[in-house]
Amino acid sequence: MTRRTFPISAMLVLVTTALVVGPVAGKAERQNAAVVWHPQSGLAGPVGDGAGATLVRRPDGVSLSFRTTRLQPGHAYTLWFIVLNEPSACAATPCSAPDILLNPATEAQITRAAGHVVGAGGNGAFASAFRVGALDGWLSGGELTNPLTAEIQLVLNDHGPVLAGYLPGMIHTYRAGCTGASLPAIFPASAKADGAPGPNTCQLYQAAVFAGS
Repeated sequence: MTRRTFPISAMLVLVTTALVVGPVAGKAERQNAAVVWHPQSGLAGPVGDGAGATLVRRPDGVSLSFRTTRLQPGHAYTLWFIVLNEPSACAATPCSAPDILLNPATEAQITRAAGHVVGAGGNGAFASAFRVGALDGWLSGGELTNPLTAEIQLVLNDHGPVLAGYLPGMIHTYRAGCTGASLPAIFPASAKADGAPGPNTCQLYQAAVFAGS
């Protein structure tokens, strides 16, 4: 598989149900979604404070931005891109972890979108883009095939305080810095092997969902 991604300037709600927030050839379709707290954060509802996510869909791919606040200063975060090309095959709406990880009919893939260390203000801005085609990620053979109609979920993972010797892995991989006990059991071995194990208790922290059709 070849990851086809390029930056534009940087689960899923895995484990539990996410909160949800037409294309003309040659034209872009823009969707906006609220950024919400992931249940693993211990908080609920929208993050608020100007946080929001935007997805631009085109026939040849998608671009995204995820702007948020109330992050932990000095922590490393990675943003994960989850695509379900066939959301009609999901048992839940929005699609749940079993839909993403265990149901091949959804034609899903999970791949890194962006990552960085958060400054003293606790604000974060992440952006990326993906072209139609193969995506290197957690699931074998995963692709972006239906950019105009796929359900897309963005999930922010908190790797905890930056650790000496664990960068750049803490902003480039899923696992770097994390204990095994802090990783959801349902996640595949490919995710758990993505990065060097460490002492931090990591958690899925915030998310945004763009409904498909």
